[in-house]
Amino acid sequence: MPAAAQELPPRPAGPVYDGADILSPADETALDQKLRSWTERSGRPIVVATVPTTGDETIEMYAANLYEKWGIGPADTDQGVLLLVAKNDRKMRIEVGYGLTPYITDILSGRIIRNDISPRFKAGDFVGGINAGVDALITQLSRAPEDARAVAQAAEQAQAQERESGKGGAFVSAIFWIVMILVFVFMFGRGGRGRRYRRGGTAGAIARDVVLWSALSHMSGGRHDGGGFGGGGFGGGGGGGGGFGGFGGGISGGGGASGGW
Repeated sequence: MPAAAQELPPRPAGPVYDGADILSPADETALDQKLRSWTERSGRPIVVATVPTTGDETIEMYAANLYEKWGIGPADTDQGVLLLVAKNDRKMRIEVGYGLTPYITDILSGRIIRNDISPRFKAGDFVGGINAGVDALITQLSRAPEDARAVAQAAEQAQAQERESGKGGAFVSAIFWIVMILVFVFMFGRGGRGRRYRRGGTAGAIARDVVLWSALSHMSGGRHDGGGFGGGGFGGGGGGGGGFGGFGGGISGGGGASGGW
């Protein structure tokens, strides 16, 4: 007989569902407040869910079904994110709403999992890993749209460069990135006078930071500790009132990434 589909948990009252009992009450409250605050000022909710297992379903299918059942994000923009952790399966997934896929790409989602979440999970620090992943997502979504796209593209370029390095070009690749760093430090290290974005830094500073992020990520084997390149944001929106306004009927486009620890 075919296995029964894993039952999905009901939609929570807030942005955190800790079905795997990973978080202490204090940690859950702090995370809840952080995510509520982010949703209220951005209108692009990030929801965290932990479950013991996804059963016989893949974490990709489980996350997509859970996202749809809960309706994360506004229905008119589909701008939401689900961070799902299946503790006993030792798997996790970032499921991205359809409207955010240009800014949180599959590759960038994978880097957040590998660089920010997995190392902490491997050390037994589930709270730190979840918060690091959430912070990385907030940092990316806080950028101006053009800057967010640039960072997402830099992640893709870095991964392509890593593939080339795996084919025996590591030394040449390292020289390339060192030269790029020196060029950008020289060009923009004197207080770049480039066009200033409405909400971010100068255009030159954004370009410099994207290249530096790509280079350092590549030369350190893909590791980084999050952090931001500047302010910004997509603007508009926000959950109103005292309740959580992050469940508005949004759908995901199947974008995101999965990983383990």
